[in-house]
Amino acid sequence: MGDELDSLGGAERATERVAVLMTPTEKATFADRASSMGLSLGQFFREAGAAYASVSTSEQAEQHALEAASKQLELSTTSTEKVLDQALAEVRAALQL
Repeated sequence: MGDELDSLGGAERATERVAVLMTPTEKATFADRASSMGLSLGQFFREAGAAYASVSTSEQAEQHALEAASKQLELSTTSTEKVLDQALAEVRAALQL
């Protein structure tokens, strides 16, 4: 059996181990996902790690900026809704006079 390409594209043979602690439920969930993709648990984690590592720093910064903007928009919308509700209540009260 020849050397297979590793998840980073090299032909180096996998000989190192990494111990990862997780709950039995987490392990079962990851094992199910790996199995459904036709991968061993080790290959699943190698590919997931390689995919994570391939995301550039600028893409990560952009993602963080979008998440922050989304949170701010949500807060702003909630605040605006409260102010509008108060204004509508005041208008209704004024119209009933």
